[in-house]
Parts: sequence; structure tokens; C-alpha cells
Amino acid sequence: MRILKAAKIGLWACGGVVAALIAVYGIVLLAIPFPRQAIKDIHYSTEILDKDGRLLYTFLNDKSRWQLPIELSRLDNRFIQATLSIEDRNFYKHSGVDVLAVVRSAFLNIKNWRKISGASTISMQTIRILEGRKRSLLNKIIEMVHAVKLEQLYSKEQILKMYLELAPYGGNIHGVRAASLRYLNKEPGDLTLAEAALLAGLPQSPSRLRPDRYPDRAKIRRDRVLQSMVRQGVIDSKTYASAVNEPVIVGHYEFPKQAPHFSLYVKSRYPSEKAVRSSLDGRTQDFVEATLKETVDRLRRQGVTNGAIVVIENKTGKVRAFVGSANFASVADGGQVNGALSPRSPGSTLKPFTYALALQTGRYSTRSVLDDVPSRYAEYLPRNFDKTFRGKVSLREALVDSLNIPAIELLDDVGYHVLHELLRDVGLKTISPDADRYGFSLTLGSPDVRLLDLTNAYAMLARLGIYKPVTVIEDDAGALGKRLLNDGAAYVVTDILADTSRFQAANVYSNGKSNPKIAFKTGTSYGQRDAWTFAYNPEFTVGVWLGNFDGKSSKVLVGVEVATPLAARIFDWIYEDRALVWYDKPDTVIVVAGDNLSVKTTGLAKQSFSRGSFIDPAKKPEIVSPAGGAEYFISGIQGSAREINLQAKVASEAERLFWFVNGALYKTALPYEKIVLPMTPGRYQITCADNFGRNSSVSFYVR
Repeated sequence: MRILKAAKIGLWACGGVVAALIAVYGIVLLAIPFPRQAIKDIHYSTEILDKDGRLLYTFLNDKSRWQLPIELSRLDNRFIQATLSIEDRNFYKHSGVDVLAVVRSAFLNIKNWRKISGASTISMQTIRILEGRKRSLLNKIIEMVHAVKLEQLYSKEQILKMYLELAPYGGNIHGVRAASLRYLNKEPGDLTLAEAALLAGLPQSPSRLRPDRYPDRAKIRRDRVLQSMVRQGVIDSKTYASAVNEPVIVGHYEFPKQAPHFSLYVKSRYPSEKAVRSSLDGRTQDFVEATLKETVDRLRRQGVTNGAIVVIENKTGKVRAFVGSANFASVADGGQVNGALSPRSPGSTLKPFTYALALQTGRYSTRSVLDDVPSRYAEYLPRNFDKTFRGKVSLREALVDSLNIPAIELLDDVGYHVLHELLRDVGLKTISPDADRYGFSLTLGSPDVRLLDLTNAYAMLARLGIYKPVTVIEDDAGALGKRLLNDGAAYVVTDILADTSRFQAANVYSNGKSNPKIAFKTGTSYGQRDAWTFAYNPEFTVGVWLGNFDGKSSKVLVGVEVATPLAARIFDWIYEDRALVWYDKPDTVIVVAGDNLSVKTTGLAKQSFSRGSFIDPAKKPEIVSPAGGAEYFISGIQGSAREINLQAKVASEAERLFWFVNGALYKTALPYEKIVLPMTPGRYQITCADNFGRNSSVSFYVR
């Protein structure tokens, strides 16, 4: 009876203890909420990765800590074993609290009248870090209750991941990945056993054991971790002997700071993202950075201190290389200024868009004759870069030689408002919304633009008229393309810009089987402050800017002389082990004879212009040259330069044209026959009529 009574008392006592524990559990959960939000809002550092997952750049988190996410599958299993052996060897057996460890710890602490062991499990330590509580008996009870709750809500793997991301490893280093990069300059998946044991021992007392400050203390702790692994049968004595004799070699390594301008740009666009797998190709970025630095170092004596380069993959719109300056760390050169995003004067690099708009009207071919003679447009008197005039030139020659007056002649035809709209549509947002602010100077590069934006505008030409916004995220499928230009117009411009003779003039490789064929356009700003080249083929577009961030000029800052060789070198490197590609002629391109290319007017995205519209086969001839209302200056000009070309776009059924000058018949000609008019001072009215009697007239002045 006594035994039975004692058993009943014992059961009653146990029940009372259980009831008390349940009551404590309930009271704690009611009084102190479980840290659900803290788990959701772990403050990771932002990390920017390249497209292959290589870490490029790391930012401090909002608590000024280095704290990086991990994947357990990418950790060496020996590190996990080392951590569990020293911190919580029964981790996979308990439910948040290791009762036997608590009893053992209490006995040792009471026996020695001081704290010998804390018996905190990894789950309890995770709760303590999340809640930020100081060590006390009451807080220990709270940790136990919340640790049990943690184990009910999350798997062991999830809890272990949290702990290894949150645990302190000295100073502002939190999490094993940050610790591995800071102290050992390697990812935690690449640790040796000795290194794994070293890091596993740090969270016990991270400040006292910091290996970069106290290597001897860290080594003693590491050896204890290794001994614990031997006692628990995790490693054998031979493995232990090898690891314990490995010297402690640690440092205070900087976190990765590669592609700084690009990484800062990505972070500004995606401020809430903590791990961004960017579109950057690490190998291409490394080559472009090195090549730019080499070029600027060579040009430094001639007054060039900086540059920027952007490489875009045309099919996807992904940025594959992005260099904002030659040396980010250079204070003297303003290296932290991002040249890829800084508005600069683009020189002649906007002209191809004018030519494309003109070609897609169907009124011009590559052999259309333009007038490079002194001309006035309202109050504007344009001049060429070399301050000379060439007289009659073909459209192809005018673009190849980047002549100013023919470009304005074309712009006067299509309308500067139309060019302005196209440039805004193609992403040049630094251009003012007011087209009248620029007028005819728009095609000559009067607005400031950003390298990144203009490189992507050329990528639109590279896609033969289809615009896609750039993307800096590898997994971003990107927006659907939008056609802004007729494919034939873009193709003809590209064909002109791929003229092989221009490479020889620029002292660059000539196009052929051993080198990638590229189209390129150069630009030099007024006063030789900016040198540009934009080069492209069907797969890639490269934009290069060279200059000085303080705006100082240099006589060598000529696009074709310094920027073009750099762009060509990048293409040469990209295609070192890649098959060469080029365009097939679109059906919208008509080959009249030889290299005389013109464009059908079908399938155009834009179908309105400030002067006229697309030719209707049933309508009258439209005089292309001379330009109505223009003024031509012949003072000091001799020979054929004193002649003006008479040219009209006519309906397909027209068989003969009749040219009248000031009311008198001047010439009867075939539609594409070349007709010139000698110029003498005076006012002229030119009329062109076809054999159906349809006609149009323009007036102009010769001074």
C-alpha cells in the first residue's frame, strides 16, 4: 500500500510539474510573442552576383553588418559536423531544448558555484539572436519556450540555416559566409577541415576569439572543436592529427567590390532585393575593365583621364559589361563618377537615326545626291567638323564622312520633331521634351545623352529597328520588342556604317574572315571634350566614351582615333572563339544597281512626317533636292560645287520627268537620271512634272 501510495504521489508530482511547464509555456507565449516578423525580416547584406553566380559586390545591411544568406547544400558537411559537435551534438534528437544537457549544466554550475555550461541548443541560440535578449535566468526560460515553438514551425534544416546566417563571428561579421569571406577570403564550401573547425568555434565568444586579432586563442578553440569531433566519432585520429597541425592563416580581407559602378546601379534599381543575379558576364567585364584602363593609361600624357564602356547583348537587351570609369578608386580623376550614366555631348552619334528616318520614307537611296554647301536654316548656319564643304555627295558618302549639312538637309525633309520623337522613344530620356529647344541642331548632337541609353539606342539599330529596354537581371525575360524603324532603313544604315575602308582609316583591323564584321559610328563633341564610338553586329552592341569628367578637352579626343580601336578590340575578343555573324538583307531593301540601296515604304512603324508623308503611287512627284525655302551660298566655291542636284521621288508608273526653272522648261529626263543646275545668285522656283501632268514646286535662294 505504501509503495502504491508513493507511486500515486510521484505521478501526482510529475503531473504537477508537467502542468506547471505547460502553464509556463502558455504564459510566455501569451506575454511575449514569438518573433515571427524577425524571422521574416532577417537583415541580409545585399549581394550582386554575375550571371554565373560569382559574387561581384557586397553591401553592408541596414544595421551596418556583413550578413549573407547561405545554402546548406553548398556548405562542406564537415563544417556542419564541427558546428554541431561543439554547439549542439543532440540537435537532431531534441525538440528545441536538450533536457539532459540542461540538467547536466545545472549540476555543473551549482557544483562549481559559477557558470560552466549554458546548455543552449542551436534553436535557443537562434531565438536569442533574433530577440536580442541579454543572458539571464528569465530570458533563458523565454528562449526555451520560443525554441520549442521554433521547432514546431520550422524544420531542422531551416533552423540550422537561420543559425548559420545569424550567428556572430566577431565585430560586425554575422553568419558563416561573411566570416569565411572576411577571415579566409573564400566561400564556406571551400574550407579545409581545420578552417571549418576554426569558424565553428567562434560564436561561443566571437569578440574574444576573433582570429584576425587573437589567432592563438582562435587556434586553441579550433583544437577543442577538433577534439570534440574525435570524441563523437565524426573524424578519426589520423584526420585529427593532420588538421590540428595546420597553421592558422587568417586575414582581414575586403568583401568583393567588383564592377562597382554597375553594382551600385543595380542596387539603386532594386533596393529591396538582397541577392541579385545580374546580367553581367564576369569574363567580359574583366576584359573590358582591363582594356579601358590600359587605353586611358596610354592616353593620360595627352590629357585623357577617363572613359566608360557598355556592352549589350542585342537579343535579350541584357547588359553584359558596364564600366563607369577607368579607376573607381582614383579620387584625382573622379573615378567614382559613373561615366555610363553621366549625360555628355554625343557629337555626331545621333546622325544615323536621321538617315534611317529619311531612308524609310522611300524617297532616298544610298546614291541619292545631297548638297554639302553653305546653307542657312532660319537663323542656323551649320558647318562641318573640318570646316570645309564637299559640294555634291551621295547619301552613303555623307553618312560615312559624318557631314553636317547633308544630315540637316535630310532632317529638314523628315522634320526634327520626328527625330526628336524617335530619340525619346528609343530611351534617350535626358533629351528635353521640347523639340524646338534643339531644332535642326538635334541631329548634330546638341542634347546631352547617357552612354548606357545611347548604346541601347544603337542596339535598336542592331535589331534592325526593334527597341527593347535594357535589363540588368539575368533571369529577366525582358519586355517585348517594339518596332520603331523599318527593318530596311536600319539595314541600309548598318550597311553604310560597316564600310570596310573606314577601319583602315581608323588604323583598325579590316573586316574579313579572321575578324568580326561590325557597323560603327563615331562622335566627337564640340571642343574635343568627348570621344565616342558605337559599334554593333547582330549579337552585340558596344558603346565607348573617352574624356575627362571635369570637361577638359584634348586634341586626341577624336572618336575615330581613340574610341573606335577600343570598341574593335572588344569585338575581336568577344569573337575569338565565337562564330562570325552578319545580317541577311530584308525584303524591304531594294538593290537598284551595285551598292545603290533603297527602302520600300511598307511595314513602317512611324507614318507621319513634318514635311509630307510616304509617297502614294497615285500622287504627284515630290522634289527631294533642292530643299524648299533653303538658302545656298556660293561665295568662294568653284567648279562643280556651284551646281545643285535636281532630284524627285515619283510614283512607279511615271516614265518621264519635266524640270522647269522659273517657269521655263530646263530638262526632260528619266525618273532616276542625274540632273544638275548651275547656281548663280538669285531666287529660284523649281517645278517637276511627270508624264501624267502631276507636278510640285519648291523655291530657294542662291547668295
